[in-house]
Amino acid sequence: MDDELYVVISRTPSDYICSEVPISEIEGVMWDNISGGVKKGQSGYSLYGYISYKLATETVKCSGRHDFGDNSAKICIPAAKNRDAKHKKGYNILSKWAGDKPAGAIKKNRPQGGLPCTKRILVELENTDQITRKKLRDTLTNEGYQVTTIRNAINGLRKQLKIEVEGSPNSPNQIIRKLCMKTYNS
Repeated sequence: MDDELYVVISRTPSDYICSEVPISEIEGVMWDNISGGVKKGQSGYSLYGYISYKLATETVKCSGRHDFGDNSAKICIPAAKNRDAKHKKGYNILSKWAGDKPAGAIKKNRPQGGLPCTKRILVELENTDQITRKKLRDTLTNEGYQVTTIRNAINGLRKQLKIEVEGSPNSPNQIIRKLCMKTYNS
């Protein structure tokens, strides 16, 4: 019976090209929010490590163009792909080697225990027909939300058709309204 522990690896957490490798092939395990290869950023942290370029070109999306004989390729060890019984123990060991997982950027940009900014905006709009961007920003920044997070939440809610805005996003007098969801009977 093979006692070697395995994990599933990919280049990024959401990459569909993934393979199984023994944990003994992985070095330099760490928590990071920048992938190898194209250096794709993410808001949270995932488990990463390094494997030989030869193994990377055989197992994940890696061209091997930067292999000069002594380099390694950075790979991701996604939690979501290592939840099954076969891979969980190997993942847990690598997690311990990496140490404590840092808080992701999204959680850092809201008050401790606070709602996600999009939900907090919708709660604020429950109490009024409309609100100015300045008043909403002042209310949320006083609670501990970051200005960039508020801006991104407003844009996201607008794209999801949950709110509508009137006026320039550069104006503190921009009006923000919650859209009512219409239901249609058949």
